[in-house]
Amino acid sequence: MYQLSFSGSGHSFRTMLEVLRFLRDDASVAAVDAAEIALTFFAYPVTVTRYNGKLTVRRPGTATSLFLSLIDEIDATYFRPSFAALEAWQIRREHWQLLYLAFDLAREPLYLFSSDQVAQANEEAAKTGRRGLDLFELLQDESQRRFGFRYAGPVLDNRQSNGRHEVHVAYALAAGKPVPQAVIDDYASLSKFDSDLQWAKPLLAVPELRGALPLAKLMPLATVMRHSKQAITSDNAALLAMLMGLVPNSPTTVEVDDLLYAKGILEAHPLPEAYLKPVDVGLPTCQFAEVLRRTLADSARDNRLAELDKARKSGSVSARRFQLDSHLAILDHGRHTHTFANEFAKAVQTADMSYLLSILDRPDDANRATKQAVREVFGIKVIGVRAAARRRGVFQLAGMDAAQQAEWEALSVSQREARRVAREVARAREAAEMSRVRAEDGAVLTGAEWVDRTIADGFSQIVSLRQGTSVRYALADPVRQLQVSLRANDGTLAYARLALEQRAS
Repeated sequence: MYQLSFSGSGHSFRTMLEVLRFLRDDASVAAVDAAEIALTFFAYPVTVTRYNGKLTVRRPGTATSLFLSLIDEIDATYFRPSFAALEAWQIRREHWQLLYLAFDLAREPLYLFSSDQVAQANEEAAKTGRRGLDLFELLQDESQRRFGFRYAGPVLDNRQSNGRHEVHVAYALAAGKPVPQAVIDDYASLSKFDSDLQWAKPLLAVPELRGALPLAKLMPLATVMRHSKQAITSDNAALLAMLMGLVPNSPTTVEVDDLLYAKGILEAHPLPEAYLKPVDVGLPTCQFAEVLRRTLADSARDNRLAELDKARKSGSVSARRFQLDSHLAILDHGRHTHTFANEFAKAVQTADMSYLLSILDRPDDANRATKQAVREVFGIKVIGVRAAARRRGVFQLAGMDAAQQAEWEALSVSQREARRVAREVARAREAAEMSRVRAEDGAVLTGAEWVDRTIADGFSQIVSLRQGTSVRYALADPVRQLQVSLRANDGTLAYARLALEQRAS
C-alpha cells in the first residue's frame, strides 16, 4: 500500500501506476513542491521528484525490474486478483486504463528512471544484441504472456482486437454476460458510449435488454429508436425484443423502422414547422409566367415522387420517411413561387438574349420544364432539335428574325457585356426607385436618385467595413476621404455597384 501526503491531505493507492497517474493528472498536487510531498510504501520512503516539470518518483533498482514491478502490481491487484485472468469487461475502467498508462510511460523511460538507470539498461541490452532499452516491446511481450493480448487489446467476438475498455463492456452487455455492476456504474455518467457505441447506451440502464437480442438486431433497433427520440426502457424492452423476432437476422434500419411503424411503436413523422405557415407565391405577370410556374412545379413534384418511389422500392427509405417526403413534394407544388417565372417572362419581353440563351440553348435534359412551357404557350420547339434550330427558336421566342439574330451574334463580347450591364442597371434602378432616402439638404429622394447624386458628387468607390460578424458597405470619396452608407435591403447597394460598373465600361 502506498501512502502519499502533502499540504495536510493524504491519499492511499494500491499500485505505483495509480501514484504516478495522480502525480501527473491531479490538479491539487500539480503546483506542490516535490520536497513537500511524502510517499511511503509500507512505511518505506519513496523519493518524489520532478522530471521536465512533471512530478514522478525515483526508486533503487534496475530499469527493467522496476518497470516489470509496475505490471506485477496491477496484475495481482486488478487483472488476476485470484490468479485467474479476468475478462476486460470484469475489470473497472480506471484499473484497465492503468495498463495503457504503462504503455504510454514505456515511451518515456527518463520519466520513470534516472539517467544512470537508463544507461545501465542500455548497456545490458547491448550485451544481448539489442539496440537498447525498449520498454514498449517488453510490455507487449509481458501483456501477451500474462493477459493473452498485446497493445491492440483483446479479441472481440467479431475477431477484431480492441484496446478500448468501453467496447468490451458494450459487447459483453449485449451478449448478456455478467458484467459487474461497479463496471456498469463507471459508464453511467460518462459519454464513452457516444459515437460508434451509441447503440449500447440502452444496455446500461435496461437490464432486460442485455442478451435479449443478437447484436445484428440490437444495433439497428437502438439506432431507429434513438433517431425517433424514443427511449428503450424496462417497460418496452420485452415487447421490442419480441417484435425483433419478426425481422431478418441482419435487418437494416429501414426494415426495423417499417416494422415498428406497422406495429404502432413509432408514429408518423410530423410536418416540419416551416410547412405549417403559408407562403406568398406571388402573382403571375402574364399568362406565360403562370404556365411556366405550373410546369416547373409539376416537374419538381413529379421528379421528387419518382425518386422517392425508386428509393422505397430499393429499400433505402422507410415507409414513414416515404410518406412524409411524398407529402412534402405535393405541398411544395403549391408553395412554388412566381419569382423565376416572372423573371423569365420579363426576359422574353425585353429580348434579354444572354439570359434566354443561358437557360434555353442547352442540351435537352437541362431546364426541360422551362422548354416545355415555351412549347406549350408559344409553340416553339427547343427540345429534340439540332443545336442550330434550338438556338434559332430562342431568338424567335424573343421576337427576333434571322437578320436580327445575325446582327446580335455579330456584336463583340464587349458590346454584349455593355448591354448586359445596362439591363442590370435598369433592373437595379427599378428596385432602388422603391426606397426613399433623406439627403443632407433635407430633400427626400428615391434610392436611385440619391445614388446618382452621390456618385456625381465624387463618390466613386464601394468599400466594405466589418463590424463583428456583419459587413457594412459604403460609397466612398477617395479624394475627400468621405463615406456614406449603402444598404442591401433597399436596393441602393446593388444599384451603386452596377452604376459604377457601367461608368467604368
